[in-house]
Amino acid sequence: MLVVVGLAGLVRAQEGHFQPGRLAVLRAGDGRLDLNRRQSAVFVDEFTTNDLAQAAAFSVRIPTNGANSFFFNGHAGTEGTLTRSMNGRLLAFAGYGGVDLLQVNGTASRLDIQRGYATLDAAGQLHTYLYHSKMTDAKLIPRGVATDGTNHFWGGGNTFGTFYHEPGASNDPVRFTAFPNSRSVRIIEGALYANMNAADGFLIDQPAGIYAFEPLALPRATNTLAKLVLQTAPEYAKAAAFDINPAGNLAYVADTAEGIQKYVKTNGAWKLAYNLRIPQNIPKKLNAGAGCFGLTVDFRGATPLLFATTTEGYGGSVNSNRVVRILDTGATAQVATLAQAGSTNIAYRGIAFTPQ
Repeated sequence: MLVVVGLAGLVRAQEGHFQPGRLAVLRAGDGRLDLNRRQSAVFVDEFTTNDLAQAAAFSVRIPTNGANSFFFNGHAGTEGTLTRSMNGRLLAFAGYGGVDLLQVNGTASRLDIQRGYATLDAAGQLHTYLYHSKMTDAKLIPRGVATDGTNHFWGGGNTFGTFYHEPGASNDPVRFTAFPNSRSVRIIEGALYANMNAADGFLIDQPAGIYAFEPLALPRATNTLAKLVLQTAPEYAKAAAFDINPAGNLAYVADTAEGIQKYVKTNGAWKLAYNLRIPQNIPKKLNAGAGCFGLTVDFRGATPLLFATTTEGYGGSVNSNRVVRILDTGATAQVATLAQAGSTNIAYRGIAFTPQ
């Protein structure tokens, strides 16, 4: 069982604010602390959607020490997804808190420290929500969170880490027993979706893919049922983030090893259209991955415009990676680099549009 033990106060970020219509990217590391230590300084950086090889236009440093401390494992392959709230006003992400960064050394998910999630608004104000896990014998990894922007939250993670919570109304987040492991969660057109990759699905004998929930689109009960919406192709087993267009007939799934897969729904059936491969800057023998982790899509134009964070890196983990843009003109669409992490101690993770 999860028990909320505290509600952190309001934190004011540095001077400035997010500009609407841009990109927010969750960053692990400041270039000084070794990501291999598995606790990371945390930032949310703002980038424009069209300037190539740019520096961050605005950046918020998340407090990693003190009463409002919050961080995540920048070395992990599954942590650090970022979403924007259903009402467009908040960014949301998951992690750990309640202790100073590196107060206790080791892999954060194995430590007896609080898990939680955080929101950040356009003015750079942060709220954190922390809880304890009573499952002391299990490694509980908080991977991400989605919110409607009105104090309702849906978390994603492993070890029964998929849950609903309303801070202030209940101390106990409601875990969804039918969907214990999720890679990422997000709200699309007023409905919650979650995905599993092949490893998650194998554990509960379910196919990998994107799932919706019944009987409520935004579920709140422990006996909520999960319904497969889109089954991912078996050759793409390492799904991370995803996005679906408002019409519900076009979807993209980021794969940490292969790139981004496009799926099209025709006559009620989803079919893989093609995989968008990511050209690499790091030699193959030294590279950690050739795919993508974070993903968000602008579906407003005639041609979808994709924004993603890549998974390349040295030493077997993501670092020195990029924020990329892809105008989906087809399977050979050009991949443009918007930002490049300048250190093996920096990793770009989740990505979303800036809050309004």
